[in-house]
Amino acid sequence: MSSEIMITKVSSKGQITIPLKIRETLHIKDRGDIVGFQVTKQGVLLKHLELTVPEEDFTQEEWAKLERLAKRKGKPHTSAKKFLKELERL
Repeated sequence: MSSEIMITKVSSKGQITIPLKIRETLHIKDRGDIVGFQVTKQGVLLKHLELTVPEEDFTQEEWAKLERLAKRKGKPHTSAKKFLKELERL
């Protein structure tokens, strides 16, 4: 592990660009890749995450509903009950 410190600026929206060397090291390649942050005693740990949900838990119809719901933009759900009601409507 290198002790080199790479720097970047924070945008007005709180966004940063992860330096290329870090992205390559963590295998962060595509737009939409998921990263996680963990606060430690030494600072903040950045991890590349691969989230998967076993497809056999949902039918094809349920997956289609979930995908349509994921593509919609709007207000976040404030409860699981409201989320499930909207999911049933799709």
